[in-house]
Amino acid sequence: MIKFLGSRKNIPQSPHNSSPHPYAPKDVKDSFPSFLAKLKSSSSSINSSSTSPNGLALRPEDEFKPTGKRVDFENFWEAPGYLWVPKDVTEREIEAVMSGGATDIRSKP
Repeated sequence: MIKFLGSRKNIPQSPHNSSPHPYAPKDVKDSFPSFLAKLKSSSSSINSSSTSPNGLALRPEDEFKPTGKRVDFENFWEAPGYLWVPKDVTEREIEAVMSGGATDIRSKP
């Protein structure tokens, strides 16, 4: 059981200003203001659906990321089913991980 010293109190702390990491690549730093603008606009228009030029609603997988790549899925629980299937792990693989991962499990039959 954890025992805390002192009285319980809220620490007055103002929220920080959103900014890119100091060591982020230059292109991330340059595109950060547009990222924040898109984030704010998407959070304010959650109920509004985006449509394509022909009037059909776009699915999230049809949209593009700022990098130009297709969006596979927005949240991990939207991942394809094959990613949710647990993999059978052998006893040798478990031993290799438990030993720190430096064991070569391919060398023995």
